[in-house]
Amino acid sequence: PETAEMSPTVSVVLPVYNGRALLEANLPVLWNATRGRDGLEVIVVDDGSTDGTAEFLRARFPEIVLVALSSNQGVIRARNAGVAEATGEILYFLDSDVRVREGFLDPVLDAFSDPAVFAVGSREISPQTGGKIIVATPFFRFGLFGHRYLARDIPRRAFLAPFVPTSHAAYSRHKLLSLGGFDDLYRPIYWEDVDLCYRAWQHGWRVLVEPASVADHALQGTTRRLYSPLAIQSIYWKNRFLFIWKNLRDRTLLAQHLAWLPLLLLGLPVVRGRAVPRGFIGAFGQLNEALAKRRRDGGRPAVSDREILSLLARGA
Repeated sequence: PETAEMSPTVSVVLPVYNGRALLEANLPVLWNATRGRDGLEVIVVDDGSTDGTAEFLRARFPEIVLVALSSNQGVIRARNAGVAEATGEILYFLDSDVRVREGFLDPVLDAFSDPAVFAVGSREISPQTGGKIIVATPFFRFGLFGHRYLARDIPRRAFLAPFVPTSHAAYSRHKLLSLGGFDDLYRPIYWEDVDLCYRAWQHGWRVLVEPASVADHALQGTTRRLYSPLAIQSIYWKNRFLFIWKNLRDRTLLAQHLAWLPLLLLGLPVVRGRAVPRGFIGAFGQLNEALAKRRRDGGRPAVSDREILSLLARGA
């Protein structure tokens, strides 16, 4: 007789910092959507909260695996702490301000039947989506990587994506560990998910968005509570520069970046404000760290920068 194919085991990893109110609203929904599923664990990483998050979880959800960090480490380290505790073959990362919908998990897991798949993101519904799906398409222009975000009609099947945000996405645990997890180079926030997925593309793996898996994102996370708008933009630009210095391998594209850099530093502050020079100074302070990780990752990747850009442009 034929043996039924076993579903992969799953670890849902949810980092939180002073987000008890969000957990009270969204965690029961997750719990109900996954109730009774064999081979699934929920891991909440309390990143040094002071609002009683850990006490709430112990009292209301004793079945959840609680990883309580003694102090606030930042979301990248919190996610990696959850990975270290996880046992599932698939890691589904979730933010505290995201509410999953019934049936969100199976379409994502089905995509991993393809051994080349690295990550699969759920379709986000937020005030910004307006009944459409937001498609990110990467580009390299004026010596910088960037992404165009376009609203499209919702497709019927999964499609290629340059990256999936860790607010609602699943990753192959084995592949993620082989890449060393989320890179703390991008502390405290931003670009760590772009970096991880880009390195997966360099290995020849695939990143997808599955529109049949749906999650509501309230966009009420901790970022705006912890950082000013100027600080957020400065961190964004810091990590945008670091991403290039660490990952860009194409010599022609790298030469374009270096040639454009003086003009960017002179012109961008006029249209983007003080965040650009602040971000560059911060990135320059981490240059040695970025170059060390560049050397660690080795030389020529299996898939080149140009091939990745061309493939994702066609996919979009």
